Amino acid sequence: MINSSMIPQKSSFKFQELTPITGVKPYVIRFWETEFHEINPVESDSGQKIYSRQDVEFILKIKELLFDKKLSIPEAKKMLSELDSFEEAAVAAVAVVPADFTEVSNLLHAALREIRVIKEKRSW
Repeated sequence: MINSSMIPQKSSFKFQELTPITGVKPYVIRFWETEFHEINPVESDSGQKIYSRQDVEFILKIKELLFDKKLSIPEAKKMLSELDSFEEAAVAAVAVVPADFTEVSNLLHAALREIRVIKEKRSW
C-alpha cells in the first residue's frame, strides 16, 4: 500500500530527489518513464527534470506492483489501466447526485461489487 506521508509536502521534485523518496534507482526510474507514459516530468529552464507529486505517487504505485506484488510490466500496465477505468466510473457515479439514501447505498454496493471482481481477477 502506498504511503503518501513518506512524500515530502511539496508539489515538485528534482530527479535526484526521487531515489531517496521512492527507494528506486535512477536508471530504473528512467526506464519506467519509457514504459509508463503517465510519468510526465517537465524540463526546467536549466534543463533539469522536474516531477510532480502525482509522478512520485505513480512511481510508488509501479514499485508496489513490480517489486512487492511481483507483477510483470505488462501485468502492471493492465492493472493500472483497470484501476483508471474503475476510478473514472466511480467519479462518474459520484457526479450523479442521488435523490435519497437508498440510491447512495445502491451505488456504493455496486462499486464494492466491482472492486471484488477486480480483486478476484488479480488475486489481491
